Amino acid sequence: MGTPFLAFIGPTNLDGYNRSLPPSEQPSSIPKTFLDAMEVREEVFVQEQGVPLDNEFDADDARACHWVIYASINETTTPERQDADGNIVSSKQSITISKPIGTIRLVPFPHPPHHEPGSSYAADALETSSSPTTEPLPYIVDRATTYHDGKEPYIKLGRLAVVKEFRGSGLARMLVSASMTWAQQNPTYFNPSVKSMGMEKIGALLLDEIPVWKGLICVHAQEQVAKTWAKWGYKVDEGMGTWIEEGINHVGMFQRLNIEKQEA
Repeated sequence: MGTPFLAFIGPTNLDGYNRSLPPSEQPSSIPKTFLDAMEVREEVFVQEQGVPLDNEFDADDARACHWVIYASINETTTPERQDADGNIVSSKQSITISKPIGTIRLVPFPHPPHHEPGSSYAADALETSSSPTTEPLPYIVDRATTYHDGKEPYIKLGRLAVVKEFRGSGLARMLVSASMTWAQQNPTYFNPSVKSMGMEKIGALLLDEIPVWKGLICVHAQEQVAKTWAKWGYKVDEGMGTWIEEGINHVGMFQRLNIEKQEA
């Protein structure tokens, strides 16, 4: 494997994506970088962990930022040929391809309410109809937890996946670091525009009530990898409790980034 490299795709139009079909069968209108992200997610979450294909794509995907990590892999197209005496008749031919091997997404606020402790969900999605809604989510007051007061806007990292044969090489850390660094460098990217949305739709009566991101990041982590997220600075939110998504125990975790220098 050559040196891994990253690709980024911001919020994009994914109309036409058919959640019941694999990435390889999607229409040409869907950006390739997103299809590569879905290829990794299908391999890890659908094939390896048993999540139904219909549940893997959700309404968050179009409004999220996605990172995909690639490996440059040399593939043999024509093997070496030898004659009966062992002499080379024709040399081996190969090509170098870029294979998607890892991905992560960053979902902006607002979000649906926190999961209730002890609850079980068939899919971690905004809804599960065949055509995810493109209507903006409402800004809500959520229940308070250990690290979230129920009001402060937060962004959410998720769908972190690295294909099996490439794990243990620090690629997950690279994806998390890239997304968090981007968030620090673009702290106002997801803040709502009063001009385009209006005060009522963003749930504000006064200008100082307009939701602004102040560095809070949430992760819905599989319980089995919570210790890994902890190494990256995330703390388990005991007030959120635990819940089940697709038969897998999950916990909520938070971290606050320092974005003061970026805002100056």
